[in-house]
Amino acid sequence: MEAHFWKDKLAPLVERDLLIREGLLQRGVLNDTYHKEMEKVHIENARKLKALIDAYGFPVLSSAGEPGVKLAWLIIHHAISLPDFMQDCLIEMRLAASQDDFPKDLLAYSEDRIRFFEGRPQLYGTNSDWQKGELKPTAIEDEGQVNLRRKSMGLAPLETFTSSSMERPPKDPDSKLKEFEAWLKRTGWRP
Repeated sequence: MEAHFWKDKLAPLVERDLLIREGLLQRGVLNDTYHKEMEKVHIENARKLKALIDAYGFPVLSSAGEPGVKLAWLIIHHAISLPDFMQDCLIEMRLAASQDDFPKDLLAYSEDRIRFFEGRPQLYGTNSDWQKGELKPTAIEDEGQVNLRRKSMGLAPLETFTSSSMERPPKDPDSKLKEFEAWLKRTGWRP
């Protein structure tokens, strides 16, 4: 299979995701909740990607090229309402990365995101959330070793992290936190 197959199949899905996101951002509602419209797109995209994976195998550098892998990864990264799908993909990423067939930096982002949703500290410091009005990394396991782990994944030191997000903090952080906790249970990330 040609690498452009993955790009051709996945680029329209990612474009739609980004278009919806931009619309919600412009309406000023992106950070107040996990918007149902955004969640719907993320779930639809993940289901389409899963069907492709079932038919053609997991997209890795040797089969999908870097553009195809990055598009697939973004869909997986946004599939937060489908924990089983994300966890299955993480296993595939780990296997491929161990054979230098998947970008280690993208694996690090996926590891951290899944750990965050599971309620565990992240390993690489790639996951951030709003804390007292500032976008900061969430809890990190053995923070003294984070830069060694980051280096092993091709990431810059954590101290270089700067918030350049165009997004704003949620209007009502307490309400968003309650909604997030209910969402974690509803989706199966937490008991």
